[in-house]
Order: sequence, then structure tokens, then C-alpha cells
Amino acid sequence: MEQTRIPSKSSDLILLGATVFAYLTYLKNSELKTHLKKLRKQNKEFRQQQQSAPKEGESACTSITSKLDETYPEDYVMREIGVITSPYPQRAGTPRQGLLAMNSRSILTLHDGISKECFDDLEQYSHVYIIFQFHLNPIGKGKDKNIIRQKGKQKKSSVQFTASKIKPPRANGKKVGVFATRSPHRPNNIGISIAKIEEVTTVSFVGENKKVKKKTVLKLKGLDLVDGTPVYDVKPYLPWDVVPTNELRAPSWVGQDDELSKVEWKEEAKESVQTYQKRGILAPLYPAKKKKDNHKYDEEVIKAITEIVAQDPRSQHEGRGNATLDSSTFEITFCQLRVNFSVGIDKVAYIKKVLLDEGDVTAQPGSYQHSLGMRRKAEAHALKRGIKNLLWKFPVREGVLSDLYLLRDGTTYDFE
Repeated sequence: MEQTRIPSKSSDLILLGATVFAYLTYLKNSELKTHLKKLRKQNKEFRQQQQSAPKEGESACTSITSKLDETYPEDYVMREIGVITSPYPQRAGTPRQGLLAMNSRSILTLHDGISKECFDDLEQYSHVYIIFQFHLNPIGKGKDKNIIRQKGKQKKSSVQFTASKIKPPRANGKKVGVFATRSPHRPNNIGISIAKIEEVTTVSFVGENKKVKKKTVLKLKGLDLVDGTPVYDVKPYLPWDVVPTNELRAPSWVGQDDELSKVEWKEEAKESVQTYQKRGILAPLYPAKKKKDNHKYDEEVIKAITEIVAQDPRSQHEGRGNATLDSSTFEITFCQLRVNFSVGIDKVAYIKKVLLDEGDVTAQPGSYQHSLGMRRKAEAHALKRGIKNLLWKFPVREGVLSDLYLLRDGTTYDFE
């Protein structure tokens, strides 16, 4: 019969001692690890402080900026609230400041997702700020290669902006910092303009399936934005926004006077404006006058075009601000009209012709002139088939490449 071995008290004490020793060793190692971890953290913080400290020949501002670049935050996404309808389908010919052309009308139409109550009480103000996007900036060419963003594991986002210096049109070739200008080529393509409130109202139009839809619109005057400009916000202009004259200063080139001395119209050019307005060509900004309005001409349209031409919309290489010794003629687009003018030696502009803009099918695809030319081609084709009016779903705008032939009823015009 096998006997069971009973452990002695001495062996129990040895086992207990070994257990206590092992536990004490574990606590000591844990404390050592914690201490080492704390030392590593302190060493890391010290190295970061050394790296962020200004180096020889480097300013503190540069050092801080470099540190911020390493942890650039995620982009902030803004919600578009509406779109601008204006008489300027192209960037060329748009006033350099909207309030210099106070007879130019524009309409801000709210998107469906924005409640019309957003405009409640806005008419109590006379003027508003319009915060918008420079949506027609070309990307990838020279200074227009605005922003390069690279995302990775180490950096949430890093931004490189290539156009740190800008040559303003009126600075005679001088380069200035981008933030010292109102150039559209900026780190963020955001702009702000002031306009006069004309009316907050609701307009009706026939949508798909011939259903009547209503849109809330803000009618404005004196806005310098291209047709189709996306808008992000509207803020009221307050009396305190005016800077006292004795404190206001600006570079001398900002106030450079290159306006033309006078604008004169040929009678047939004025008559053309009246004819096109009667035909509804200038709607919705300048609708056809009612019969009770016995104006020989629509003075508002005449004044608006006069204000634009008076600012000399020619480019620099065309001789902006200078008289021309030859008989060169120039053109601007206003709504769907082409305004033909020349500048005499006395810096007087002569508006000779106002014609319906037929577009140009040979122009670059996506440009306003190309899209308009293709639309005109479709309308001429439809007229031969006995269709007088095609109701397009979208207006012709710069930069639009798709849905050019989409009709308001949801179908696409068929050339066959």
C-alpha cells in the first residue's frame, strides 16, 4: 500500500518566500518600466522643443508655421446655399468692383435644401456681403496651380500654395503678396463682395413633367460676380463696417485711374438693346417692359453697359487705360448680347453695335462661347423642324461640359 507524502512546514515556507520574491521583483520591474517610459516621454518633448525653436537666420513665425504644417487640420467643408445669375457669362468684362456698375442686376437663387425663411427680415438692410467661390479658376497651369494637397499616415493634410505673389492689373507689373490683393488665385478660392438689396421674392417656373416650382430669390444690384457663381453665405452690411476716412489707407496702385473719359452710344446700338429686351433676350435680369411703360429705351440696361465700358474692360495687352491710335474694336458680353466698342484718342469709348451673341462652336469645349454656339446650333435645327422654343433645363454657363442638350421636361434634344 502506497503511503501519501505530507509536505513539511519548511517546504511551505520556501514556496511562500519564492512567491513573495517573484512578486516584489515584478513590482520593481514595473516601476522601472514606468520610470523609463516617463524619461522617454520627457526626452521626446525636449527634442520637439529643440526642433520647433527658431534656427539661426530663421524667425519664430517661420518656425511656428512649420510646426503647424505638420499637423494641418482636415479641410472644412462648406455648404453651398445658392447660385448667382448675373449679366456676366465670362470673367472678361466683369467689373473690377461691383459698386462701380450699380445698374447691373444679379439674382441669388437658393437651393432646395435651404429654407426660404433664411431671408426673413433681410430687406430691412440696404446692402449685404456675398461670400462666394471663385469657381472658374483654371487648375494646373502656372500660377493657377493653386493648391496641392497630400494626405498620408504621418500628416493629416499638407498644403502647398504656389501663388504667393500676384501681379495686380493696375500695379504696373509690380508683384505683391497674395493677401495684399483681391486676386481669385488664393490658398482658398473664396471671395467676398458687397451688393445692394433690391428685393427678396419668390419666382415660379415650369419644371419637369410641367410641374410649377417656386424658388426663393434675392435680387441684387451692383454685384461683380460671373454668372453661375456658387454662394456660401450672405451677411448684412452694417453702418459700423465703414472705416473712418482719416484712418483708411491703401497702396497708390489701388486707386490708379484708368477709366475712360466718356462713353457715347450710336443710336442704332440703343435701338438694338430695346429690340432684344422686347424679345425677352435679357430676361430674367431685365425682363421685357410692359406696354404701360412708355420708355423709348430701357435706361437701366443702357446705364449698366455704360458703367461697365467706362471702367475700360479691355485687357492689359489690349491697351487698358490708354487711347488707341487705330480703329481697333473690342467686345464684351452682357447677358446674351455682344457689345462692340472702340476707344478714341481722347479716351472716349464709342459703342457702335449691340448684337445677339451667337457663340463659337470652334471655341474651347466647356467655354461659354462653345456651349452657346452648340445651343444656337440646336435651336436652329429645331426651328427647321417647326419647333420655335426649346426650354432648356440649365442655362449656358462657363465651365459646363455635361447636360448641354437636357430639356426642362427631363428629355434630351435629339438631332435625328
